[in-house]
Amino acid sequence: MKNISKWVFGLLALVTVVMGVIFYLDLKSEANTSMLLNWGYILIILGIALALISAFFTGIVKGVKGKKLLILVIAIAVIAVVAYLMSKGSFAQEYVAGETTYTGQTHGLVEFALNFFYVTFGVSILSILFSVLYKAVKK
Repeated sequence: MKNISKWVFGLLALVTVVMGVIFYLDLKSEANTSMLLNWGYILIILGIALALISAFFTGIVKGVKGKKLLILVIAIAVIAVVAYLMSKGSFAQEYVAGETTYTGQTHGLVEFALNFFYVTFGVSILSILFSVLYKAVKK
């Protein structure tokens, strides 16, 4: 399994490098821009799908308990609610970038995603610090 994932990653990296070289050799082509963006979307979807599948199979192999899974889902929901409440005012504001005007909905969703990332990052740093301090005090 390890070798398969290594070969798949290598193939995806090679395709990405080739597409990047093609893009930078011919900057003015809109077709190349669309191709590179579509490849980026495909990689994002593959990454999300593989992360979910990996978590699912790890849970099956390790036998995750229902209580831990419920706590995880509730924690993610709480973080999502906090991120949404932090970005609630952004849904009413339009965002202008150059000649393009984005709706308040787009602006709010981007703000929500950034806040979700920031809160998740902060919680992960705090949990790492707590873990290190707990292990140091326990010894």
